[in-house]
Amino acid sequence: MMNNQYYKSEQGQAIVYLVLGIVVFFGFVALAIDGGMALADRRNSQNAADSASLAGGGEAARILEQAAPVCYKNWTCGDAGSAVAHADIAAKARATQNAFNLDNNLNDHNGVDTTCEDVNGKYIDVTVYISATTQSNFLQILLPNALHNEVEAVTRVHPAQPIGIDAAVIGLNPGICNGQDGVTVNGSGETQVIGGGIFSNGCLQGNGAAGSAIVIGGTAEGHFISEGNLSWNPDPTQTTETLQTSDFYIPPPTLDAHGNCIGGNNVNNLPNNLTPGLWCVKGNLNINKDMTGTGVTIYMKNGHLTYNGNASVTLSAPTASPNPAPAIPGVLFYIPNGTALTLDGTSDDNFTGMIYAPKSDIQLTGNADNVFNGQVIGWNVKVGGTNNMVVNYDDCSGFVRQPYIELYR
Repeated sequence: MMNNQYYKSEQGQAIVYLVLGIVVFFGFVALAIDGGMALADRRNSQNAADSASLAGGGEAARILEQAAPVCYKNWTCGDAGSAVAHADIAAKARATQNAFNLDNNLNDHNGVDTTCEDVNGKYIDVTVYISATTQSNFLQILLPNALHNEVEAVTRVHPAQPIGIDAAVIGLNPGICNGQDGVTVNGSGETQVIGGGIFSNGCLQGNGAAGSAIVIGGTAEGHFISEGNLSWNPDPTQTTETLQTSDFYIPPPTLDAHGNCIGGNNVNNLPNNLTPGLWCVKGNLNINKDMTGTGVTIYMKNGHLTYNGNASVTLSAPTASPNPAPAIPGVLFYIPNGTALTLDGTSDDNFTGMIYAPKSDIQLTGNADNVFNGQVIGWNVKVGGTNNMVVNYDDCSGFVRQPYIELYR
């Protein structure tokens, strides 16, 4: 039989453990309650900072959009006008709506500061700092400042600028050099690309016996290079940069239930003299007669466009001001469905404006001193001819994306 001995010194130990357990338990409860309150307050502060920063950025973008058009490459902070001041006012007003008072001093971690940059990039930053201390229930006994939150939000405002990259000729096909893929400089003449470079998502190749490719004001880049027998200046270089079709998205004209362009001229063929505005063509278009048109956008709904140089054609895209809607500023040809575009022109022709056909094969060729004034964006692009060919790009006259904002951090 076991004899159990109890010592007086052992009496009450269970109570000690129980008390310690209760203290630990309530400590975890206090941490959970106060920690949850702190996280909720931090989330509220961050939402308020984001909201204030976005409000300021949105107001700055609105001011820039209403200002007189300025070419992106010439844009400076002096062109920001009152956008900076209005951004501060809008950010403060939004913060006040959310029960936070901001000044113009970030050092106290409760302020807004709007800055402009035009050297290492071109943008306006709207920076908002918000700080707040959560009134804790338990932790303030030990750590009175432990539940202090400081948050930051930065909205970046980009001024109006050309879409994509600053290149005159762009091929979006990512395929290797196999046939006419990407961008091909073709023919036995001299092909000049002025004011921007050549870029191919895939192949950049030369195809000619004794021709040359000269790029002035840019570079010739592709993922795969096949120089062929052409003389290149400068030499083409490989790149790892990849462009997406979405990088070049331009909203198409609005169509009604019958597929007609709202507000545009819906035709099966084009007249000799095009009045300014939007021309929507159903089916294939073969230009075989003299034609003139100033301030026009030609939208090919479902067919290809071909011009073989047996006439005299002068066409130019609309400018941004006054607003040419529903025509698209800077866009001469808009081909959405992957149908081909061929311009085999002569020195008598004058085309000015963007060719926007990101899913299509584009061919710009000729047998005389051809000049195309504008940016060319296609799936596969072939330029050149038996004589001199010039693609002259000025990003101050092409399609421009309106100012936009992003929550930078």
